[in-house]
Amino acid sequence: MSVPPTASVVIPAFQADAFVDCAIRSALDQTLAGIEVIVVDDCSTDGTWDVLMDWARRDPRVVALRQPVRGGPAAARNAAIAQARGRWIALLDADDLYVPGRLAHLVAVAEASGADLLADNMLRVDFRTGQEFGPRFAEAQMRLPCPVCLKEAVRRDMPEHWPRGEMFGFFQPIMRRDFLAARRIRYAEDVLVGEDFLLYFECIAAGARFHLTPAPGYVQRLRAGSLSRSREAMLHMSTANRRMLAIAAGRPEDGLAALLRRRQRQIDIDCFALLLERGAVRDALRHAHCGTPVRLLRHARAAVGAWQRRRSAAAPRPGARSAGRSPGLG
Repeated sequence: MSVPPTASVVIPAFQADAFVDCAIRSALDQTLAGIEVIVVDDCSTDGTWDVLMDWARRDPRVVALRQPVRGGPAAARNAAIAQARGRWIALLDADDLYVPGRLAHLVAVAEASGADLLADNMLRVDFRTGQEFGPRFAEAQMRLPCPVCLKEAVRRDMPEHWPRGEMFGFFQPIMRRDFLAARRIRYAEDVLVGEDFLLYFECIAAGARFHLTPAPGYVQRLRAGSLSRSREAMLHMSTANRRMLAIAAGRPEDGLAALLRRRQRQIDIDCFALLLERGAVRDALRHAHCGTPVRLLRHARAAVGAWQRRRSAAAPRPGARSAGRSPGLG
């Protein structure tokens, strides 16, 4: 039998034939000895599968998998992790890159510190032009006391951090595979946004030592149109947060449940407005938190805003012909 690799790089890919080649190459060019790269095609209709098969034929370190039905990035990562043989699972999105030497550095730091998950800083670049925007996290944010506790992880992923993109869930750590296997921790496949943070939360709750290292080694290439930046994302974030509340119930961390409840209220006000705008009143009420006058006023404002947007969307555009009888057929 061949010696198991040190790290298994997991890459979910959908409609990625124009850029997954660069991600694979950045993983294979790492200096760490013993790497396998598992790329999962999530039912792409472009040439993604052809690119993956070409890599698998040329380099035995590349394993190409194809999902039978499209399940999203969480399902693709679960499929890859189930096939992985490495001591460490290393995450990589199909449109992102690794800095040379990243995995060797992370594995050395993680094994020296006893970490179960270890994340580094991220370099932000424009996908189209390559223009650099600097690190995603300030250096001070990368020097939290380690291991990171549940309450601190949640505090770092509150909605007020989202406009600046400083979300704890954005981290792409390496993860000790035997830790995930022993606790049977998997990505939630029905959560399309926020599944990363939910998994990290579950890991820390199960006793994982989540460490940070300030050196930036992950290149995040920013593209327009990401689901994580859409209003639809909030519905998935709400589902993920409710699961974290269930995990937090009865735990000893002082203030953790209260912090998650505040996070839930902040997420749900956007869900409430979105669903009202769609006319789904019953579903919207499931996201309502009107227990105080301030919250009631906030929901009233959200309802008025949703009604105005719905009315504006339904109004005929100037010069548009109504959908009645055609002229001259009276």
